[in-house]
Amino acid sequence: MNESSRTHKRALFLLGALIGTGVFLCLYGTFTLHPGNDAWILNGYDEWDIQQHYAGWMLFRNSHWTLPLGMADTIAVPDGTVISYTDSLPWVSIFFKLLRGTLPATFQWFGWYTLACFALQGAAGALLCGRNTSERSVWQGWALPLLGALLFCMLPTLWERAFRHTALASQWLILFALYFYLEYRQALAAGRELFPWQFPLLAFAAVGIHPYFLPPVMVCALLAAVERGRCGRRWGRAALQFAASLAAALAGGLLCGAIGSGGGLSRSGYGDFSMNLNALWNPSSRGGYTWSRFLPALPQQPGQYDGFNYLGLGILALLAAALAVSVVQTVRCPRNTGAWWRRNWPLALACLLLSLFAVSNKIYYGTAGVELPLPQALLDLCGIFRASGRMFYLVAACLLLWAVSTLRGLNRPWAAVLLALFVAVQAADLSAVAAEKRAKFEAPVNATVVNNEQTADLGVGHTRLLAVGEVREDRLRLLAILAGKQGLATNLDIAVSGSHPNAEVSRAGLEQTLAQGSYDPAAVYVTTDGTVWEGWQQTFAGDDSLTFFVADSCYFMVPRG
Repeated sequence: MNESSRTHKRALFLLGALIGTGVFLCLYGTFTLHPGNDAWILNGYDEWDIQQHYAGWMLFRNSHWTLPLGMADTIAVPDGTVISYTDSLPWVSIFFKLLRGTLPATFQWFGWYTLACFALQGAAGALLCGRNTSERSVWQGWALPLLGALLFCMLPTLWERAFRHTALASQWLILFALYFYLEYRQALAAGRELFPWQFPLLAFAAVGIHPYFLPPVMVCALLAAVERGRCGRRWGRAALQFAASLAAALAGGLLCGAIGSGGGLSRSGYGDFSMNLNALWNPSSRGGYTWSRFLPALPQQPGQYDGFNYLGLGILALLAAALAVSVVQTVRCPRNTGAWWRRNWPLALACLLLSLFAVSNKIYYGTAGVELPLPQALLDLCGIFRASGRMFYLVAACLLLWAVSTLRGLNRPWAAVLLALFVAVQAADLSAVAAEKRAKFEAPVNATVVNNEQTADLGVGHTRLLAVGEVREDRLRLLAILAGKQGLATNLDIAVSGSHPNAEVSRAGLEQTLAQGSYDPAAVYVTTDGTVWEGWQQTFAGDDSLTFFVADSCYFMVPRG
């Protein structure tokens, strides 16, 4: 690669990142970029997941350093849990934990991380769409790649995950994995034998950001190894190359705690959170958003909101146009089409297999479908990634890249104008949801147990926030955030997976301990059952060292610190 080509790629990377940043600011403004502003998190965003992610980070930063690095002994005490199970982006949380001595009590980095996701999405999109182009061509070397980057930043799956499930907005991992695979394949074809060090790095990063990104990254690593084997039949080197990525993923998982931390990797429900066959043109997801101004929301199975893969009308129209162009080109020159399939059949096969996994054994179009019986052992294996609809993200990226590349292959200036038209259609289609998402941050701040004056000094003289009995689902994560802000450990269990029986026993046993008139003066006690709280007041009547109060339907008993 000559210096001019490197300069062109660096410029595309930076311009793509600027495009991604611009899309983020248009969607969300700067509201989430204030680290001391967590009101939008306390309000919730579409559902309670963002509160869980924030609570995991807040409690983790107060925990002791140990191995694995992602272990938080302040969650679900006495056992603790790893923050991979709270979806709190372990690598990011670990980085900021290193800086905890300089951070204020209220510190959220979710806005800046999501901004970085949009910027990296744009950068990767520009590099993908700008492969094998020259900076000398304004329309082919600059216009088409940057318009393609804009479309990658306007993928509804990115918008839908941002802030509702921040870790899953890291779709740039998939785009860079695809880019490095294509670049490696081209290098091999040119006779350059290079070790693709990018795949071990991406595998290491993926397992500590969100494990659901590991399969598509590893698919790209496997495809690169297959290309290594096909080129000169060096299958031994290919196996070692893929093994390096596996080893990096294993090392990262063990280091952050995503692997080998006691929680079961598999969960029941494979197929329940799958991808409906109408997903590509079905603008329906959580939150009641208007995902399309032109297409109606279609029915689907209850759990298939998590298989949301709507592409947007602009991208759907682009795919239709690209398909028409491809048919014409096949008729005119079938030899070129044959060469394309010989070059790309491994990637096409991988996309087919990922699509089948995303659809799962519960195959539905709308509400009509069939469920194929599978052996329990296979269901348990698939249950590791039970939200299977997410596996289509790589397929969607390949479809968009193919469509943009097909237009670029026309080698005509008007192709850029045509792509700009599809971008405009995509923007118009998503304009309603863009306004609705921005309006989320203009809602009045809810009064919660976290921002209540009575709970502001719970950390003074206390070390733990102990919940008694079952805690209301709509207060669980808020109480965990409160504990994190006050520097308290807690027996609340906010993990999405993993078993913490001792924390459950603690919450159940405390009720009996308190009924016997015994309490720890270093602990703050809370319940969401008013009857239990009234029992505490009767048991400890006359004990002037205790304070009883209610905040946001949470009932507290607080020894004087």
